[in-house]
Amino acid sequence: MKKLLLIPLFAFLFTPFESHAQTSSDDTISNTLGIGPRLGYYKAEDAEEGSFYGGAQIRARLGRVVGIEGAIDYRTAQEYDLGEYSVDVRQIPVTASALLFLPVSEHFQPYGVAGLGAYYDMLDFSEEAENLPGIEDDHTVDFGYHLGFGLELPFNKNTALNVDYRYIFLDPGSDSFGDVEEADFSGNVLTVGLMFYM
Repeated sequence: MKKLLLIPLFAFLFTPFESHAQTSSDDTISNTLGIGPRLGYYKAEDAEEGSFYGGAQIRARLGRVVGIEGAIDYRTAQEYDLGEYSVDVRQIPVTASALLFLPVSEHFQPYGVAGLGAYYDMLDFSEEAENLPGIEDDHTVDFGYHLGFGLELPFNKNTALNVDYRYIFLDPGSDSFGDVEEADFSGNVLTVGLMFYM
């Protein structure tokens, strides 16, 4: 008889937790597709200064934990001092990334990110390089990969702000650089994006 009386008591005590868990999962961004603008800052290890960039990203949330992202950006020029001359490099990266979310709460979701990218590089050499053999303005496509972490801050089921840090591993393949080692494009990237989910 005492056991029978405990059943309604347990049901009463655990109902609020169950109801909160259902509400929380309903409010969490999952199983949806989103698109939005992004801004960032990129500083290659060997560049004299960093550069700002803007672009767009699309994210698919495949459940609460797994996501994928595609992005395209335009990065303004970074200058590389190559000794006797310098080169300004502008980039249009097209990247694909896998995202692994840790849904701590519906309004606070850290994630890890890893992915690959194709980088369309536009190289503009300084006047000092004009008379050097084999050195001329060039356009190339290089491939690299990136690793990082970030934080998505949902405002509701349809809108979220994301901030992340990535390190890009990218060596230029252009023959225009010759054997100069100071042309490494690997570096740090900070990105802020605003997502609009459907």
